[in-house]
Amino acid sequence: MGLFDKKICDICGEKIGLLGNRKLDDGNLCKDCAKKLSPWFEERRHSTVEDIKRQLEYREKNKKAVMDFCITRQINTRNYNVFIDDNKGNFTVARKLDVNENPDIVPLSAIVQCRVDVDQQQQEETYTKDGETVSYQPPVYKYEFDYTMRIKVRTQWFDDMDFRLNTFSISSDNRRELMEVEQTAYQIIAALTPNAAGMQPGMPGMNMNGGMQPGMPGMNMNGGMQPGMPGMNMNGGMQSGMPGMNMNAGMQPGMPGMNMNGGMQSGMPGMNMNGGMQPGMSGMNMNGGMQQTGMSETNMTGGMQQNNSSWKCQCGAENTGKFCEYCGQPRPF
Repeated sequence: MGLFDKKICDICGEKIGLLGNRKLDDGNLCKDCAKKLSPWFEERRHSTVEDIKRQLEYREKNKKAVMDFCITRQINTRNYNVFIDDNKGNFTVARKLDVNENPDIVPLSAIVQCRVDVDQQQQEETYTKDGETVSYQPPVYKYEFDYTMRIKVRTQWFDDMDFRLNTFSISSDNRRELMEVEQTAYQIIAALTPNAAGMQPGMPGMNMNGGMQPGMPGMNMNGGMQPGMPGMNMNGGMQSGMPGMNMNAGMQPGMPGMNMNGGMQSGMPGMNMNGGMQPGMSGMNMNGGMQQTGMSETNMTGGMQQNNSSWKCQCGAENTGKFCEYCGQPRPF
């Protein structure tokens, strides 16, 4: 048989076009049969002909599960949608829930982990002076973010169901879209893993390494938070100009948040370690007492004392306005 001779699909027996072959461990697969495989399946090249035949049998049976699927909850993203059938304890991730797309129906009990990864890209801003490109002092950066939902499952044919939450990279200037995507990510995690050990009820944001921390909106998965970005730095200290907290080192001047070791500095709003971050609260010193006059005291065990006009959102954040600052939910009456 020559190099360019047409091959035969070992699944359907049809001839395979010049560019239509999909190699298997011990045979060949045409592109039409390959389209019938699960979109989450990644081990095709290491699969045998018998493996593919068994998966295609499963995919045919999956069509009935799609038809029987009753949507009780649905979370929409810009690329995929998460569908949940609470009656049967199943979920799926798909653009459309129909037999033609045939999305894999997976038991909720098969979920091992659900998290969101954030990829950050930075670009330094410059200006022109005397015909030359000059950096600002201190340097000024623009940031863009990409969010990837990662759902690990335990099934026979695939282990991961990963998909992007945003279509295009989101600029750090677009705070509204950043918060919308992060809120969607939180909703998916809360819906698919409501009893996960790391998640504590009523906490906005996600800690992908060690579970949820009280009252932390946002997340940074790859590096430290940069100036002006909402949220927290999971690995290193907060950078100047950022709301949030420093996990390892003391707060720097001019930064809202808290000092884990050395106490609050003057003029810095902070948080209650036991009750979660409260919006608009003055700070506290965990070790040495309150610093400077003009700072309101805190309740070390029950959270910041609020006046009668404050209210607590179902996401866990304390607010005084008509809408939650973090998730946008209206104030209940």
